[in-house]
Amino acid sequence: MKVENFLNIAQRQVGQNRSEDIKKEQAATDFEEIFARHLVNELTKDSFKMADNETGMGKSNSLYREFITDALASELAEQRKLGMGDLVSKYWNNSSQQNKEQQT
Repeated sequence: MKVENFLNIAQRQVGQNRSEDIKKEQAATDFEEIFARHLVNELTKDSFKMADNETGMGKSNSLYREFITDALASELAEQRKLGMGDLVSKYWNNSSQQNKEQQT
């Protein structure tokens, strides 16, 4: 009976730790996506200037630019091409390691 209780407690702890790791990875990816969206937006701002006026073409051009920006930012973030998500993950891992060392 005691072994079963220990196993149940251990499984819950592993599940909680894994859940926290997944949340941290998602936050790192989200941060990279925000950074990528800003970067792509800045890189493409001059590419879409020709029709930035209030005509129908300007509005559709703006929507097209927004779509391109979102698509590129999402793709860059998923692939972690910019390295920002990796830096955030590395920071959290180092921070967690230091906390564990301080507790022992």
